[in-house]
Amino acid sequence: MNMAVKKVELIEWLVQLQDENMLNRIELLKQGAVEGYYKSRMPKNELELKKKLEESERDIEEGRTYSQQEVENHFFSKFKK
Repeated sequence: MNMAVKKVELIEWLVQLQDENMLNRIELLKQGAVEGYYKSRMPKNELELKKKLEESERDIEEGRTYSQQEVENHFFSKFKK
């Protein structure tokens, strides 16, 4: 089964779900996943932080940057409702 089908099935199931406890558990799972994602991207120590800073400086020097307006336009077009 592909991912799109799984998502639709989950959405259909969630729409019909009446159990508030189950909804709360799903919400906690979602929050944990988001927090886990951000934690996994954060440097774990000073060496990792230094490495990320050096990479950022190289990106700036080599022009791999975006203006504030470009970022806003990107997200506005992506999430515009």
